[in-house]
Amino acid sequence: MADVTAYTIIKDDAELLDWCIINAHKRAGMEVDWLIILAGANKRTEGYCQKIQKKYPDMNLKYIIHPEKQPDTIPNKTERFLHNLYACWNMGYQHAETKWVVRMGSDQYFSRQWLFHLMAAAEKYGEKYTYHTNTVESPAAVRSRHPIHHFGTTWQEFDERRWDQYCNDVQTRYALQTIHTANEAGLWHNHPTRGQQLRPDGVTWLQTKELWQVYGPMHDGVNGEGVTGDVSYMDKLDDNGTPAVQVPCSLSYHLVRGESRDVQV
Repeated sequence: MADVTAYTIIKDDAELLDWCIINAHKRAGMEVDWLIILAGANKRTEGYCQKIQKKYPDMNLKYIIHPEKQPDTIPNKTERFLHNLYACWNMGYQHAETKWVVRMGSDQYFSRQWLFHLMAAAEKYGEKYTYHTNTVESPAAVRSRHPIHHFGTTWQEFDERRWDQYCNDVQTRYALQTIHTANEAGLWHNHPTRGQQLRPDGVTWLQTKELWQVYGPMHDGVNGEGVTGDVSYMDKLDDNGTPAVQVPCSLSYHLVRGESRDVQV
């Protein structure tokens, strides 16, 4: 068994899932167990998971079905979306069987050895941080505190060659820097309650399962400070002495809302 589980969420888009997890697995640079949370019972995506289990046994892939809340239980579309989303994120930590867990969206493409670099940082600095990918967003983000570059806004048009050239340049530049602190990463976040903050967190991060057991589960809506589950979770970790750091040589390209662009949050 690997020492780290990578997990993601999918509902209907098996092609997007395939684009994401196959590159993430092949580019991890180390052994990793896979967990897929299926947002609702869907024969197509469940069939895809079964197909991958047979085709790639080295992925040690498992999948869990989350029974989604429906309009008759949560009528508001955005509230229902957030509840189901964060229930799935929490299920990933709940069902992971390894010490380390890395969560990711289903609309990402990674640099070579992305997970190796995250784990190398964790081995050097220990369990006191969450370790975040150096995130690049597609133009679909419109406004983002992360760099925006046009390597494609859908998986069909993604330009792998140009992405790899970009990653090679960044990895060469930061080859001697295992992590960036919040000040070094220089990513400003406008927190609606706490004001401007330097937060190096990215779209994918590595942490121990134990941290989630202590400070989770993630909130499944907008909390009293006006933020959603992952932001409030990072607030809680930071408040309790577990800040985030960025791993500059672990890069992830984020298409932005791969399955949920029609849901305004």
